[in-house]
Amino acid sequence: MVIAAYNAEAYIAEAIESVLGQTVPPGEVIVIDDGSIDGTRGILDRFGDRIVALAQNNSGQAIAVNRALAMARGELIGFCDADDLWTPRKLELQSALLEHHSDVEAVFGKVQQFVSPDVPEDQRQRLMPALEIMPGELKQCMLIRRAALDRIDAFDETLPATFFIAWLGRAKQSGLKTAHVDDIVVRRRLQLGNGGRTNTEAQDLEH
Repeated sequence: MVIAAYNAEAYIAEAIESVLGQTVPPGEVIVIDDGSIDGTRGILDRFGDRIVALAQNNSGQAIAVNRALAMARGELIGFCDADDLWTPRKLELQSALLEHHSDVEAVFGKVQQFVSPDVPEDQRQRLMPALEIMPGELKQCMLIRRAALDRIDAFDETLPATFFIAWLGRAKQSGLKTAHVDDIVVRRRLQLGNGGRTNTEAQDLEH
């Protein structure tokens, strides 16, 4: 399982614990510190050998994720953003579906959005989502067979803000067979530093 982190000291420990605390534990957890200048690295060090933690110069999430994927050895690959949370049965539910449906290559699930408790009261209303719970075709909601990931190829590192959207479009064009579990698999944290709020110009250009 793969996490890319940049200046994530406020949330990274909770994100990692949500991955390690699965009812079906992951075989490996690889975290790439993408050149953080806060206390992220110190928090990663506290997990010891429970995770594989590496650092790189700040290069963007796509490069960090691709680096982690090059190291990953599992037959199933999952992703978690450094400020989001997996629900406890995510791996159990999604891996069971893949086990029983050999033709399915990737499984998604529902996402529940929540405003982070540390957001100041006067900022909370503007972060409130239009929909709290919805189907999530997001990177952090996906569990995918390694063979399918390799067939479709790596994330496009020239699109740092929209690399997963571009990858998913390419994957669907190539015939990726997907399914969804009817359960919340990720809790997506809405906070002032979300990439979608801080990288709007890059997203517009890449779209």
